[in-house]
Amino acid sequence: MPPETRSQTKQLQREDRVDQCKIMFPAFVTAPVPLRILDELIDEAWEGASSVLSGDDPSPAGCICVVTTEDLDSIEHGSRKPMQPFESPFLGMTDDEVRTWFNEHRHPNFASGTFTVLDKDTAKNKTCRIGYTDIDAEEGNKMITTDFYASIYIQIPLDVVVISWFEEVHNHELVLGPGKAYTRKHIEEEKQEVADRVKRGL
Repeated sequence: MPPETRSQTKQLQREDRVDQCKIMFPAFVTAPVPLRILDELIDEAWEGASSVLSGDDPSPAGCICVVTTEDLDSIEHGSRKPMQPFESPFLGMTDDEVRTWFNEHRHPNFASGTFTVLDKDTAKNKTCRIGYTDIDAEEGNKMITTDFYASIYIQIPLDVVVISWFEEVHNHELVLGPGKAYTRKHIEEEKQEVADRVKRGL
């Protein structure tokens, strides 16, 4: 099978599973982002989410949903490529304004604890910022910067309360420094470190 056909088949298989994801992780566009960048985000976020779980099932526990409308009842599944042109209703919003809007407008299949902001740095640096919905939680008003691959990867354990937001923020600032992006490279290094410890019987 030619490479193009394999790629198309992989894309179709992935699209067939988007509506099977149990959780959608909402992403709010607060500054202009080219559609091709959003397509790249969809691909990378899917791959990162898929790497959270091991096993034969290639479907991740969740997928990204670029919120293109305030009518949440019209959203039935996560985002698919190619993204269609839209005007984001969240342009110009601050992180706090996005958090407030999200807390006031709930979707039954959206993650309850976290959200993603796609801002001016999304197109420039291919990064996004992850926020927490509970402003009363310790460090609840802080955001974590990630690359596209890591965006959903770090939200899945937060949504199922494997770790707290404070622990996540503290660990990132301790290892990377405030404002530094958590990336695929960091994830792979962490996995390798765990594998090495297991190999040594630690």
